[in-house]
Amino acid sequence: MLKFKGTYYEFGEHIGRQLVENDHDFAVDIDENILRRQLREYKKYYPEILEQTAGIARATNLPEKQVIYNEIALHLESRKRRLAAKKGCTIFAVHENGKIFVGRNYDWMPRVRMIFEKCDISLKGKYRYFAFSDQSTWPGHLGRKTWEYSTEDAINEHGLYIGLTFSHIDKWSYGIDSPHMLRFVAEHCKNTKEALAAFRKIPVNCAQNFLVADKSGDMAVVQHYARGFEIIRPDDRGVLLLTNHVLSPKIKKLDQVRKDDPSHDTFLRYAEAEQLITEQLGGINGNHEFQFTDIWPILRKSHYVYNKETIWSLALELSEERYNLYHDTAMGQEQEKFGF
Repeated sequence: MLKFKGTYYEFGEHIGRQLVENDHDFAVDIDENILRRQLREYKKYYPEILEQTAGIARATNLPEKQVIYNEIALHLESRKRRLAAKKGCTIFAVHENGKIFVGRNYDWMPRVRMIFEKCDISLKGKYRYFAFSDQSTWPGHLGRKTWEYSTEDAINEHGLYIGLTFSHIDKWSYGIDSPHMLRFVAEHCKNTKEALAAFRKIPVNCAQNFLVADKSGDMAVVQHYARGFEIIRPDDRGVLLLTNHVLSPKIKKLDQVRKDDPSHDTFLRYAEAEQLITEQLGGINGNHEFQFTDIWPILRKSHYVYNKETIWSLALELSEERYNLYHDTAMGQEQEKFGF
């Protein structure tokens, strides 16, 4: 587990040493226009990341400009070139009888199981949070060996969860990278209301889906399309479900997956998760209350939600601060409990 407490600069030094140790291949070519536009956004909305890049540059002995480009502009460049990593993933949240549950499967390349990392991060002046990183492993997409701190899920000390899934909307703009936006919310926001206020204030540079939920039961899906976003709220049962396709009728026309592959497994995972949640809510006699133990079967005994690309699973009861991580190893499935 990566455990860190200190400043952004010191965190950058820590990350830099990891990058050197793991032989991270930094991009050399720089698009000056992308860098200039992205720098303007980060200086305005998230300057702490630039403090972090200074620490990375110090630890790697690389030009700071090159490190900054890798940190704040490279992902946008790949999106512009349509080289984005098309990941799967499923997230759901259930609010019933004052309890709030979250289930999450993160799907990506199977070899990531060997290198993904759980992180316990406490940056000076910010909220402490647990995060989960696939180390931004994209060897098939950028043609380089990549290994860096990039968060896909986070739960902070106030019981606020935020997770992201890939979007098939082919739009981009200048703004904050989606993993950085996830970090910003975990570091700065106590609840879903504050998280949504952050989304209204800060531009995100690529289309991405987020699910945000807090311990009070307030939860929302944010379907970002780079130049704006739509908010989806839970249904009448208190259920919110997210895979990769567009849920908002207002932006369905932007969803490439509906045009290019209407049989994509995003629809299968969504339908299966919906069925399994409904079965758990109803129970045999129709009077079952959703429980923490109902999350695991949905995440790990399903046919599509759990699949050969599932890297990690999270079962969270935010209202009771019960947090479990599940992942597969050569010796079988492992479970880890964690908390503040």
